[in-house]
Amino acid sequence: MKSSSSTSYGTLRPDPRLPAYLVAGLGAVVLAMVTQRHELVALGAPFIALLAMGLRDRRPLGLRGQVTLRTDRATEGDEINGVIDLNWSGEAEVDVMLAGGRGMEPVDPSPVLGWALPRGSGPATLPFSLNARAWGVHDAGALWVRARRTGSLITTEAKLAPGPTIRVLPTELRLSRLLKPGEPRAIAGMHTARLRGHGSDFAEMRPYRPGDRLRDLSWGTSARLGIPWVRVNHPERTGTVVILLDAMFSDVQRTDALGRAARAAWAVASMHLRAQDRVGLLARGRTTAWLPPRGGRRARLMVLDELLAVGGAAEDPTRRRYRRTRATVPADALVVGVTSLRSQTFVPELLHHRRVGHTTVGLIVDTTDLLPESEDALDEAAKQILLAQLEAERQTLERGGVPTATVTADHGAGAAILALRRKLESLGGTRRVRVAT
Repeated sequence: MKSSSSTSYGTLRPDPRLPAYLVAGLGAVVLAMVTQRHELVALGAPFIALLAMGLRDRRPLGLRGQVTLRTDRATEGDEINGVIDLNWSGEAEVDVMLAGGRGMEPVDPSPVLGWALPRGSGPATLPFSLNARAWGVHDAGALWVRARRTGSLITTEAKLAPGPTIRVLPTELRLSRLLKPGEPRAIAGMHTARLRGHGSDFAEMRPYRPGDRLRDLSWGTSARLGIPWVRVNHPERTGTVVILLDAMFSDVQRTDALGRAARAAWAVASMHLRAQDRVGLLARGRTTAWLPPRGGRRARLMVLDELLAVGGAAEDPTRRRYRRTRATVPADALVVGVTSLRSQTFVPELLHHRRVGHTTVGLIVDTTDLLPESEDALDEAAKQILLAQLEAERQTLERGGVPTATVTADHGAGAAILALRRKLESLGGTRRVRVAT
């Protein structure tokens, strides 16, 4: 349960009727003095009386409020229930609004979270419901209250409490198959490292063969038997996966498009972490993030936190997260690029990782269905040019030795992962492919 509360005397503001009463009352008095017609004072007297009555009671209302959410974590599409607890001193007419929140839509009341309470005294309890529309770290909106005592011409406005934050997790996609981050190993995980080497778990002792490393010689066994013997260990099975997330999208389709990319990245990351692989995350675009490869439950939480931070920055255009951290991708890492091909620098970055020797693949997030409908022939021509540019970028990756597959809104990341596995197998599994020059 997440809550935020505060007490405030607020800001005093005049009622819209106050200037009218003041002008009418004083105007009648001035006019009577100028024209020497004293009966005009009788016309302004009621307005002066109303003005005096409206300004008589200026006692502080002592507004107090609290916003409470039933949970501080949800998944995209979930309904989040909450309650507003409000109190004040004496009788008053109160207007309440929960405003300024991002990433969530009002469900009840709708279309805005607002209440107009009739004259009465506190306390009051106001339940509400929200829909988690976009992934990221968001707040439910600040609690604003406007109150006025009966007959008073003074209105009190106050921001009683900031909105409590809630973590909206991206929908987790289930993948039946994983990409292979390396060559087959024997223990600990489901995958293998691409670099050949020896692990720490003993497998067997055998006579020395040409090509064996001198560091693997067992000097004690060799001395007893009189011939060189070597110790053979099982290589580790833990692979390394680095996800490159392209966080550059247009303002028109930013939230939905980046949400698709995040779901694909989270699906790949979560499933490889379950397979005991080490997973890192590098985001480029409107916001930056770098998480070196890690494994285990802690790594799962850290990857999720970075994705939530990227999502929050995408939902709020004023938020920026730039880190001057130098990202160093391990030599044995499988690099998985998740992109919509809208960034001019992301494709060269993927090709760079391929040229330096990393096994690199690309998940192309299809966002063409988010484009606005063409209104005329010019819009349709611009759309076709954009599609041609995206296809040219994809072909550039393929020619550079980076297999690609498309993540569509209908099939998600599962079908794309299977397509990438087939392409890698057709290239000889995880062996290095020739890089086009």
